[in-house]
Amino acid sequence: MVTTKSMASSFTNRNNIVWLVGLLSILLVVSDVYGEPPSVVPSACKRAYAASGGSFTEDFCLSAFNGHSAGAADNADLALIAVDLATANATATEAKIDTLLGGSGAGALSEGLRLCRELYNSVVHVYQPKCHAAVKDGRYVDGKLCLRRTAQAPVECERWFEQRNVSSPVTREDEILAKLANLAIALTSIA
Repeated sequence: MVTTKSMASSFTNRNNIVWLVGLLSILLVVSDVYGEPPSVVPSACKRAYAASGGSFTEDFCLSAFNGHSAGAADNADLALIAVDLATANATATEAKIDTLLGGSGAGALSEGLRLCRELYNSVVHVYQPKCHAAVKDGRYVDGKLCLRRTAQAPVECERWFEQRNVSSPVTREDEILAKLANLAIALTSIA
C-alpha cells in the first residue's frame, strides 16, 4: 500500500534528480563557453586576418586574445590589447637577451644579441609607449606607423643571425612579436 508520505518522498526525490540534472547541464554549458573568447573576438580576428595580408593567422589572433580580452567591446579595444601584448612580449624578450648576454654561453652570438638588445630596447622604451598612446587616443595612422617600427625590429634581429648562418636564440620570440605588432596594425585598420 502506497502512503501519502512515500508518494511525497518519491516526488521530492524525482524533483531533486531533475533539478540536479538541470544544474549539471548548465554547468557543462558554462564550462564549455567559459574559456572561449568573447563574441567580439572571433569576428575581429576574421576581419583582422583579412586586413593583415597574411602576416598572422586567424588562429594566432584567437589564441592571442584568449584570456586577455575581458572587457573588450570593439576592435579599438582589441587593438590596444594587442599593443599591450606586444609590449609584454618585447619586455620579456629583452630580459631573455640580457640573461643570454650575461651568461658565459653567448660567445659568437654576442654581437647579434647586442644588436637585438638595442632593437628591443627601442621597442620597449620608445616605440611601444608611443604606439599605446596613439592607439588609446584613436590616432590610428600614428599608431600604425609606430607599430610598423615595432614589427620591423624582430625582422632585423633575425636578419643578423640569418646572414651569418647562425641559429638565433630568440627566433620564437621574434616571430611572436612580429605577429602581435601586425595584429595590432590590422586591428587599428578596422577600428
